[in-house]
Amino acid sequence: MAIKLSQLTLSVVAVLTALTGTQIWAGAEYGAYGTETALTLARNYSGRYTGSDTESQAADYMQQRMTIDGSNNQVDLRTFDFTAPYGLFKDQQLTSNNVVVTQSGTADTDRTLFVGAHYDSAVAYPNYQNLQALDDNASGAGVLSELVRNLNGIEAEQDVQFVAFGAEEGGLNGSKAFVEALSAAKKSNALGMVNLDSLITGDIMYANAGRNAYDDNGQEVAANVSLRENALRIAKELGIDFQVNPAIIPPGETEPYEPYGVGCCSDQESFDSVMPVVAFEATNWSLGPYYDGYTQTDNPKIPDGYTWHNPALDNEEVLVDAFGEARIAQRMRDYSRIITRLIVEKTNADIVQSMKSAINLQNTMSEHLKNNATDSHSPVFERANFLALNAIDQPASLDSDSRTHVWVDGSQSYIDTEDMEESRRAQIGLYGEYTLQPNWRMGAGLLAANQNNKSMENSIKKDTSYGVQAYSLLGGKNTPWWNTTSLSLSQHDLDTNRTVRLDGNDGINIINNNERGSVDADVFSAHNELGYNFIINKNVAHGAYLGLNYSQIDIDGYTSGNANSRTALDIDDISNDAWDSELGYQLQYRFNVADTPVKLQSKLAYVHVIEDGLIANLSATALADGKKREVRITQDNDDNYGRFDLGVSSKVHKNVYAYLNGDTTFARDNRDSSVQLGLQYEF
Repeated sequence: MAIKLSQLTLSVVAVLTALTGTQIWAGAEYGAYGTETALTLARNYSGRYTGSDTESQAADYMQQRMTIDGSNNQVDLRTFDFTAPYGLFKDQQLTSNNVVVTQSGTADTDRTLFVGAHYDSAVAYPNYQNLQALDDNASGAGVLSELVRNLNGIEAEQDVQFVAFGAEEGGLNGSKAFVEALSAAKKSNALGMVNLDSLITGDIMYANAGRNAYDDNGQEVAANVSLRENALRIAKELGIDFQVNPAIIPPGETEPYEPYGVGCCSDQESFDSVMPVVAFEATNWSLGPYYDGYTQTDNPKIPDGYTWHNPALDNEEVLVDAFGEARIAQRMRDYSRIITRLIVEKTNADIVQSMKSAINLQNTMSEHLKNNATDSHSPVFERANFLALNAIDQPASLDSDSRTHVWVDGSQSYIDTEDMEESRRAQIGLYGEYTLQPNWRMGAGLLAANQNNKSMENSIKKDTSYGVQAYSLLGGKNTPWWNTTSLSLSQHDLDTNRTVRLDGNDGINIINNNERGSVDADVFSAHNELGYNFIINKNVAHGAYLGLNYSQIDIDGYTSGNANSRTALDIDDISNDAWDSELGYQLQYRFNVADTPVKLQSKLAYVHVIEDGLIANLSATALADGKKREVRITQDNDDNYGRFDLGVSSKVHKNVYAYLNGDTTFARDNRDSSVQLGLQYEF
């Protein structure tokens, strides 16, 4: 029959068609792809009843919609024959098709979650050849096609099979044929079955279990209602109102039509004798006279309260007029959001992503701790600069009063890296020093630091550390050779925010959790620079230097996340070593400003990473199921890059030295820049 569309519907379709040609997929928005599938089935494949050419063409269309370019999914069109058990074609041999999409998981467990919806239309009223069947069940088939698209490319542990069933109307024939073809092992290992049927007309959205929800004693079987309960939890978390069959007993009866929380009368019934099921539908189980779910709505524009199988009612024009323009998109969106998430959780795709975020955060911590260890040595190098400035006017002395020195350092750093933007680090240290020879000093000190990071995603929010340090300064005014060595041992208390973000196809967000953790770490670090200066005059020097950095990082095991979160983990401890060398050239220029000595210094270095200190595998236990897992990643890091430093320092008072330094890396994928402002005071 001809459908009179509203101006809004015509405008939306026209714009989307112009944007994408033959495919009017609107992009990364829940419900859009499913709405397109459902409306196309209703408009272009009316009367897709079992055995008809239109049903066969609708199967081809579903196969097209469930095939994603570039996907590794296996897509099959499975033809089956059956004898119609009842209805207009009773006892006739009919042929139909199931469209099956298999998305394989990474775990070799042979466990599968089945997700299905039928795409055929009923033969129950005159003019059935023109039945659009938008509610029953282009709506369910539309969401099914979107689920395939949403989850394409997502790494899960378990397999998923998406099935568009043919010949549901008239005996659940497609789903029966599918289940009969399953091996005994496939049935016994099944995670369950998710069914979608008739999602638009009904007043209330439901998630009901199957008839296996209760044992022979009437006790609820937890395993068989788990899919339903998880769906209800997810709906609540997403702020979507979902209900279950309230099991109202009709007048004059002693039992409800179906027990509490149990649905009926769709393809899940072919599965619920061998596995848990959940049936998604929209109807109104609170309407009589029989409270059987067949009365879908009390909307006065729907005569007798249901549209099922009726060509005059189950069509786009009537449904839009009765429920408004937004109803179809809203239902497709809400079911897609809930079931996408349900599949992700049931196949542990969220835990897989959580493990990936954990190893990325561990490496972020390792890189951060390595950089912090390098920064902890900066007071020692600035001490060397302070002594160099003093050496202009004050030659070193070995008088007994001058052998021992006590000095303090305080600095504030502003750090910007790929993982931690706009970080601020405050550091203070107290040191004692002894002059062994005019050109050789040794010392030790205590160091404390605190760093706060602005970055929210998969990052370290705060790092408080305490440590001890020892150093050696070799060199002086009259020798071109110099060597600076610094050793430190520090303990860190880190507050972390681990972001578990899982996006589906086209960027649709499925999971976005922030898991907090408190982490303890120990770091031993050694830094040495050996150089030679060509002294042009008392104010200008330049020369090459060779640097070597080493860090040993031990990060204790910790809990990341709340115990109620599916993506929370108990993460094992790790230990790693980082080595790098740098070959550089420096230029120094000394001058006086109002009798105050000032030094400008620049360094340009080539850095070679010997060992990056990052891990390729990590073990952790998921709090959701208590199972220990290992995640591995492939690293492609910069082994060679450049570093440029520029600094100015000045003896602003007899015993006070100030410095300002900036450094950045280049020819490197991950940026690392910082600015440091500090003061040193010698007692």
